[in-house]
Amino acid sequence: MGEKDITQKTLLAYNDVFADILNALLFDGEQVVTVDELRDAQTFSQYKVSDGDIHGQERDVAKYWKKGILCLSLFGLENQTERDRIMPLRVMGYDGASYRGQLKNKKLYPVITLVLYFGTEYKWNKPKSLKDSLEIDKRLLPFFHDYGMNVFDIAWLTDKQINSFKSDFKLVPEFLRAVRVGEAEQWQSQKIKYVEEICDLLKAVSNDDIFDSMKDFIIESQKKTGGFQMSEFVSNMINRGRSEGISIGRSEGISIGRSEGISIGRSEGISSMSTVLAKLYSEGRAADVQRAVTDRAYLMQLLSEHNENL
Repeated sequence: MGEKDITQKTLLAYNDVFADILNALLFDGEQVVTVDELRDAQTFSQYKVSDGDIHGQERDVAKYWKKGILCLSLFGLENQTERDRIMPLRVMGYDGASYRGQLKNKKLYPVITLVLYFGTEYKWNKPKSLKDSLEIDKRLLPFFHDYGMNVFDIAWLTDKQINSFKSDFKLVPEFLRAVRVGEAEQWQSQKIKYVEEICDLLKAVSNDDIFDSMKDFIIESQKKTGGFQMSEFVSNMINRGRSEGISIGRSEGISIGRSEGISIGRSEGISSMSTVLAKLYSEGRAADVQRAVTDRAYLMQLLSEHNENL
C-alpha cells in the first residue's frame, strides 16, 4: 500500500471524522450517527476468480454502526483522486464480500459505501452504476438487476453541505472548492484537531508539498490564537500560482499563456515556496514563515533570494 493511500485513509479512520462525513453527506447535517456507536470493521476480504486463484481486496475505511448489540449498518468510505470507470464493480465487490460475511447471522444489516471524489477539474463523469459500466443487449434489460453507488464530488459541495461538517474534514471541501474556482472565500478560523493528518490528506489530494511545511506553523499559530485561518494561506497560495504562472507563460511563449501559465505556476511556484518555508523552519525562523504566508511581497523576496542562491 502506497504512502499516498495511507495518508488519505488516516484522517477518515477517526470516529468523529467518519461520523461527521456520514451525517453531513447522508443526513443533511443531522447528528444521526454518533461517535460511540461506531466500531472498526475488517477492510480486507478475499475472492476466487474463474481460474481458481484467490485474490484479495481492501476497502479504504469501514465501520459498523451499532446500537447496543444491534448492528444497524456497515459503512465504507472509498477515496478517489481519479475517476475510475470500473468503480461500480469494485464497490459491488466490497459490498458483496460484506454481505457474504453475514451468511451465518440471524439478522442481516445493510452495507452502504460512499465514494469521496477529490478531483477539482471535472465532476465524476464515469459510470455510477453497474448498468452504465456494461454493454447490455436491450432484450436482457427486463432481467438485469442494476447496482448503483454513492459518489460525492467533494469540490462541488454546496455551502449548506460544507457548513454541516463539524470536524476537521470541513477544510477538505473548502480547500478543493478554492482550488477549483481559483479563489478562496473567507472561512472561519478553525481549531484543527488532527493537524498532521489534515495536512497529509490535503497534500495527497493536491500533490502540493507545501502542506509538509505547514504542520508546525499551524500548531504554533493555534497555541497563540486558539485556531487557524486556512483561507488566508490558501488565497495567497492560489494568487501566487496565478501571478507566477502568467509570468512563466509569457516568458516561455506559451500561446495560451493564462491557462497554461497558471497550471505551470501552481506546480512550480508552490514547489519552490514549499522548499523555502521548509528551509526557514529548519533554521528556526517560524516568525518569518508566518509573515511569508500572509505577506506576498515578503514571500516573493524570499523566493528571489532562494533562486539566487541555487
